[in-house]
Amino acid sequence: MLALMKPALFCFALGLALQTLTSAQTPKIAAHPLPAIVEKDHHFALMVDGAPYLMLGFQANNSSAWPAYFDKVFPAAGDLHANTVEVPVYWEQVEATPGHYDFSVVDGMLAQARAHRVHMVLLWFGTWKNGSSHYTPQWIKQDQEKYPFVVNQQGKTVDSPSTFSPARLEADKKAFAALMRHLRAVDAQRTVVMVQVENEAGVWGGIRDYRPEAQKEFAGPVPQKLVEAFGLQPGSWQQVFGDAADETFQAWCIATYIEQVAAAGKAEYPLPLYINAALRDPFHPGKPGSYESGAPTDQNIRLYQVAAPSLALIAPDIYISEYAKYMAVIDQYKRFNNPLLIPETGNEPVYAHYVFAAIGQGAIGFAPFGLDLTAYSNLT
Repeated sequence: MLALMKPALFCFALGLALQTLTSAQTPKIAAHPLPAIVEKDHHFALMVDGAPYLMLGFQANNSSAWPAYFDKVFPAAGDLHANTVEVPVYWEQVEATPGHYDFSVVDGMLAQARAHRVHMVLLWFGTWKNGSSHYTPQWIKQDQEKYPFVVNQQGKTVDSPSTFSPARLEADKKAFAALMRHLRAVDAQRTVVMVQVENEAGVWGGIRDYRPEAQKEFAGPVPQKLVEAFGLQPGSWQQVFGDAADETFQAWCIATYIEQVAAAGKAEYPLPLYINAALRDPFHPGKPGSYESGAPTDQNIRLYQVAAPSLALIAPDIYISEYAKYMAVIDQYKRFNNPLLIPETGNEPVYAHYVFAAIGQGAIGFAPFGLDLTAYSNLT
């Protein structure tokens, strides 16, 4: 019985919170300028329709972005008094055949969002989804020579995509650019206010890539702009970063890959873009391998900012229920003038009150995971 009640209690608690907060939202104006994240005196705001917009939303379940489930996704916004729905866009869904893009599902989501009077954040499940690449098209999955995976220190192939695949990078850039170009053409209303580039990028099963191409680059010099940003002396990755060299190298490889994808999309339609991070423990982080290596975790925030300037922010996915740790993560992701967004957090009752803590710390948005009505990770 307790398991059955938890999601309902969370929805009730969060719904009350969001009803109170959304009642104070600034009314829309007639014009639809491009959404943007702006800063004043080290405070950030997401601007939508020319006014500050506090994103009070929820994220749909990972497999809910299909037309058959739309009637279980968008109506949940009314139950929660949410103003924004975060919904995935699957690469395999839009490019089943190389170079041929089908955005009919995206168009369906836009129609649903407008009918329910909510905005959307689209989540690009491209090269990465939770450190793996399970949402890439079949033609990529079936050609591991052209689209290889990471090889770890033991010489084993792991379930994480290698950044040393020019073909995959080029394909991801083109697909993401096509998505952003389509949004520019069909969304003059600015229904979509932000886009997440990839999902929880990183490596599981190894610290870094040991493919021959990676080994050659690892033995070479650290890029000058990274050396300068950190105030370090030039040298190889091992010389400059010592014991942290392997993980730092992997973070740079992922961040520069994502930057190229983000830049390609931004050139088509400059909505605010961001990436999200699966976290390590803020007090007891452990060693690389106990969390996604090379991910935009707390120690890599500044590196990602240097490597990926096309991103507006780096966001934490917080599934840590203890108050002290939750607030520590917020502090970590407010550093380096990084706008605070919590695009994914737990959906158990304990997480509901964190919406107030996040807003009190200047968050531009808050969205619990899995609060649609598909009953995948919550019961109704």
